[in-house]
Amino acid sequence: MLKSNCIDVIKPFIEAINSRQANEVQIIGGINSVALVHPDTIIDTNNKKVIIPDSSELYLSTHRLDGTLRDLDVLVLSCDEYEIENVRQIVDETVGNSLEQSVFGFKSYKSLNKQLRNPFGIAALKTFLSDRYCLEDEDMMVKSLFPFSVLLEKQSLETWELDYDDMSIPIPNPAMSIINYTNRSISGVRSKDKSKVDMLASRVFKKAPELLDWAVDGPGASQVALGGLIRSLNQNKKQSNYFGSDKQLIPDSRLAEHESFMLPNLSGIAKFSIIALAQAKAMGLSYVESNTAIVTFWQKNVEKHVDSIVMNK
Repeated sequence: MLKSNCIDVIKPFIEAINSRQANEVQIIGGINSVALVHPDTIIDTNNKKVIIPDSSELYLSTHRLDGTLRDLDVLVLSCDEYEIENVRQIVDETVGNSLEQSVFGFKSYKSLNKQLRNPFGIAALKTFLSDRYCLEDEDMMVKSLFPFSVLLEKQSLETWELDYDDMSIPIPNPAMSIINYTNRSISGVRSKDKSKVDMLASRVFKKAPELLDWAVDGPGASQVALGGLIRSLNQNKKQSNYFGSDKQLIPDSRLAEHESFMLPNLSGIAKFSIIALAQAKAMGLSYVESNTAIVTFWQKNVEKHVDSIVMNK
């Protein structure tokens, strides 16, 4: 029987991950978000749990309103491609084609270096989405969306549990769920996600205000700053300020001088050109994302065939 609830679809995957003691993973995106915005959700910061009471129902359709299949986004907390592939196989075995599979981990620093070696080359120009990268010293990690990069604090990667029914689903810190939406795309928070992220921030920070401090002054701070830089690339776009710490957009003249700019030793003209290209990409993508017809066409006919862009390959 075809299952229509994402929660039912992922149950075999969660059971398999737990039984096989596979690598640490986190479910991010829609399934996580629908739990966090549920009115009955309890956020237990002491035990790092998000709890849905037994009497409540958690539902997320396997299909979006436009009829396209929803994604299952699984972050593998590893730099090892073998370990990432292991989780990818488990997803394929347990979920199959019931959801669009998106399994990813930390990328190699070699992938990031391609962008740095040639900032006007294909690798840099086609980068529209952020990624997490391991540096040569694998104890150090960054989150980068060219031309900006910030160090990842290990605590920001902490895994929480979403307790629902008889499942314990691994998820990121709820504040990180909000942060991820702000620095995922070079366009900022996508038009289709804005109302969801607005509600996420409202519900999470009202129920657990200490998580706002965690985001602004704690382990999430560097990634909040990355989101602020991305917001500043498109100053004409109305974007919500979820953290209260980045109300002022950074002027164009200061973006290339920011400590998170990845190529500080370039000439002023080169840095200005890189920022101008990033702004053009941000504004162009924002326009495309605000057009429902284009977004639907992309999801139905294009997205599967452009992994090199979607997955920064």
